[in-house]
Amino acid sequence: MTSNVTWGRNTASANATRLADSYQNRALLQQRAAQDGTPSAVVKMGNDVALLSSDALRTSSRLSASYNGVISQGSSVTVDGVSASVLYTDDGFSEIDASNVIVAVVDTGIDANHPALRGRLVQGYNSYDGSSNVTDLDGHGTHVAGTIAGAWGLNDQAGGVASTAKIMPIRACDNNKRFSDLSIANGVIYAVEHGARVINLSLEDQAELPRTQLAIDYAHKMGVLVVAAAGNEGRNGVDSPAKYDGAIAVGSSRNGRRSTFSNGGDRLDLSAPGEDIVAPLPGNRYGAKSGTSMASPYVAGAAALILARHPEWTPEQVAVQLARTANDWGTAGKDNDFGYGEVNLFEAVYGGAAPSQRRVTTGYGYPNGGYQQPGAASRLMTWIQHTFLGR
Repeated sequence: MTSNVTWGRNTASANATRLADSYQNRALLQQRAAQDGTPSAVVKMGNDVALLSSDALRTSSRLSASYNGVISQGSSVTVDGVSASVLYTDDGFSEIDASNVIVAVVDTGIDANHPALRGRLVQGYNSYDGSSNVTDLDGHGTHVAGTIAGAWGLNDQAGGVASTAKIMPIRACDNNKRFSDLSIANGVIYAVEHGARVINLSLEDQAELPRTQLAIDYAHKMGVLVVAAAGNEGRNGVDSPAKYDGAIAVGSSRNGRRSTFSNGGDRLDLSAPGEDIVAPLPGNRYGAKSGTSMASPYVAGAAALILARHPEWTPEQVAVQLARTANDWGTAGKDNDFGYGEVNLFEAVYGGAAPSQRRVTTGYGYPNGGYQQPGAASRLMTWIQHTFLGR
């Protein structure tokens, strides 16, 4: 049956399953809530207990704040005019099956044995030397990967945005943790050619990266979404490679405030949480890091959840969805501090029908499309390989 649920100033229609209140029925409905892939709440109504499930519900969440009020355990809601006490809630994010979405992390490598990442990795690549060695000597890549798809659980204190997505680890640095334009470009191309739907680049450089720019162009032409960190100098000016067409440039924010270290400017597309982000570190550890390097994988994870629910969507559609549902902090519309706003995970994942392919940013995308089928021959790719990458 369908019921009208009211909390605070919010009202939504929800699917409702109502049973006589008992310990067994509470446990049964809580189990169903943890498997339904949508925001849900178990509530007590007089002598009954009910499961409420709907994309339109907004529940308490470790991943996403809802600034218009949330349904939380211990609070009260009204169901069809009847007051009900909330026994349990979940946001549904960890229940979305994103296992068919591969997110490539072009970074310092990964700790493949970390318990938070087990079962979430596909074959990786060392784009610096062409080997299969993706061992993380720094910790940055492991942290970024865990922010996207780390495990949930009592023993793992890191929770990834898209916890069931697959990670493709691409190490683009040497043993001294030095990157090059060529190694980043090769990493992007490897990701495109091996099935990634999303590529995260938590790498920043104030110098031009022409090979990487061409590789991002190739990724876009092949229908792969590229998300990149805006940089951490605290200036109005986005670093490479985030500033290039075909990449979503992500800054860091917290509770409606631009992070002091975060780059901004007219090329900034979005902002996302990037302060004190807890995620896995090598050696079965966890730790907090801050930077646009942490904000970018939040957006990459959000994109993975969107693609899990809408696998037919193009990169433009995902970008439009992220932009049009963002919390519009600062000056109304696009601004230098937040771009189109801070990503609202609830609204981005659960809100609205398929957007048009109209591009919404000054830097992301191409208005005429021009996609190739993954794996298809591309004159652009051939030119890149022979002219710049020495293949």
